[in-house]
Amino acid sequence: MERYSDTVGKKGPSVKGENISNGFDEDIDAMEIDDYDSVDATSIHNLGEDFLKIFCRKAIMAFYDQYGLISHQLNSYNDFIHSGLQKVFDSFGEMIVEPGYDPSKKGENEWRYASVKFGKISLEQPSFWGGTEREEHNMLPRHARLQNMTYSSRMKVNVSLEVFNQRLVESDKFKTGKDKTLKKEVLETDSRDIFIGRIPVMVKSDLCWLKMAEKGDCDFDHGGYFLIKGAEKVFIAQEQVCMKRLWISNNQGWTISYKSEVKRNRLIIRVVGLSKVDDVKGEKKGLNVYFLSTEIPVWILFFALNVKSDKEVIDLIDYDDDDTNIVNILFASIHDADEKFEGFRRARQALNYMEKLVKGTRFPPVEPIEECIATYLFPSLHSIPQKARFLGYMVKCLLQAYAGRRKCENRDSFRNKRFELAGELLERELKVHIGHARRRMAKALQRDLYGDRHVELIEHYLDASIITNGLSRAFSTGAWSHPFKKMERISGVVANLGRANPLQTMVDSRKTRQQVQYTGKVGDARYPHPSHWGRVCFLSTPDGENCGLVKNLAATGLVSTQITEPLIERLLDCGMEKLVDDTCTRLGRKDKVLLNGEWVGICDNSLLFVAELRQLRRRKELPHQVTFFSVLKACHM
Repeated sequence: MERYSDTVGKKGPSVKGENISNGFDEDIDAMEIDDYDSVDATSIHNLGEDFLKIFCRKAIMAFYDQYGLISHQLNSYNDFIHSGLQKVFDSFGEMIVEPGYDPSKKGENEWRYASVKFGKISLEQPSFWGGTEREEHNMLPRHARLQNMTYSSRMKVNVSLEVFNQRLVESDKFKTGKDKTLKKEVLETDSRDIFIGRIPVMVKSDLCWLKMAEKGDCDFDHGGYFLIKGAEKVFIAQEQVCMKRLWISNNQGWTISYKSEVKRNRLIIRVVGLSKVDDVKGEKKGLNVYFLSTEIPVWILFFALNVKSDKEVIDLIDYDDDDTNIVNILFASIHDADEKFEGFRRARQALNYMEKLVKGTRFPPVEPIEECIATYLFPSLHSIPQKARFLGYMVKCLLQAYAGRRKCENRDSFRNKRFELAGELLERELKVHIGHARRRMAKALQRDLYGDRHVELIEHYLDASIITNGLSRAFSTGAWSHPFKKMERISGVVANLGRANPLQTMVDSRKTRQQVQYTGKVGDARYPHPSHWGRVCFLSTPDGENCGLVKNLAATGLVSTQITEPLIERLLDCGMEKLVDDTCTRLGRKDKVLLNGEWVGICDNSLLFVAELRQLRRRKELPHQVTFFSVLKACHM
């Protein structure tokens, strides 16, 4: 059996999905065990009870002085304003505004088009205008609290506007393959920084005036909350399933899923019954792939990825077990592919078959099938041979679980969850309102592209109140955008901050919530799990319908933050080898190395590899938030 060294995990808060404490694995082989020197129990008793009490008190005070109780919210928000906010605007890309093509409004000129693109974003610290001379003053949290104002920051973004027309001109068919092409002629351009809206500021964050300054506020106020129309609002950390991991399940048949927030990036391999295939040594089960809203035999997808022969597919799967049921499933999958399309062993024919199925779906992609595979299939892997290797690895994991040699993923384990904190939640809601503002901007701009009308300045088309009022309304009502469904909103994301005493304030700031449908089957989500030990409180949970779903972080529980420094170089220094693009090369007994769920390389010995990484972390040459473990039974790390 292959040794499986599979998961070097970089935990991150504010990158969607990577912000939770170290995971817990039920397998003893997967647990991270440091070889600390044994300590004589008698030497500890000789220190005396008084000394131990003083030491414990100083140790816990040093912990709180360094990390605090709400550092997870502050770190997430600071990461969002420093890097996440710019990524939100960059994700929208360029917007092309086309004219309405109304012949009655064309006039004497040609059709005009417009291109709008967001650039660099800048934030200002909170301020307001007041006094008899209408001067600008620094807004402190107490000003917003006493005057029922929103403690927010002005956002300015560089917007580039380009107006152009397109003409059909003759072209060299030998070079372009076409007799005529469209030539773009720029008519006017404009680029300037404009005010796009206001974003709420978290108290004691890097944007707040109270950061690293004494302004006369309460010493027990640790921040981590927002002031919306004078009311104190705090985020409840949302528990979400970790996307960057292969999920094996036998809930409704055996499946392995490659999950993603983008629907077209998702891929599911199922063990299905093959009714049209004759008995292959008594086995009527095969493997099908669900990709781009269509279901195809897995063998056809392998050959579409430029695999040359059936033996090469078997080598990619690398399942050398003597289990006859598994062998029969592979044979049945080959027969099923032959039944559905006989000429699939040619890459071009397999691609044509896939394109025919994909174009017959309800919402087919506009790109050709080759571009769809390069863009949507395992987007983190850039070469086709690497995609084929990862597909074979997924098939192997599914067959191991089907044969009882690998456990299914536990949805209730903290190892398989991530927290959405202030940064992720603001990013999700802000995308909705920016999209709304862009659509309104396109409609307003489209009216001035007709005929002889003049295109105004960019500020004339962009309504800044959409983002400002949208965020304020979301904080006030608590209705937040759904993480996966665009037309739905969820509750329980924002709550009023309790001020009965400082302890209650800390409790409200460290709450977590798991969103479930109360009408459906919750399973074991309400019950304590062994992985909760040291991370969440087993007792602090409300009564009623939220029992077990709303929890509190433990007093010393930490949530990891985003790591910006690259880790691939560190892994290579420790002996990792990068994946080769030749699918004919067998990896042999080497262990796989996965970083955040993505296969990045291989190593000879996962135990020595983990030991070297652990030494780097102890010497502080590797961030302390990086966790890793080796799963010997599954042969990856």
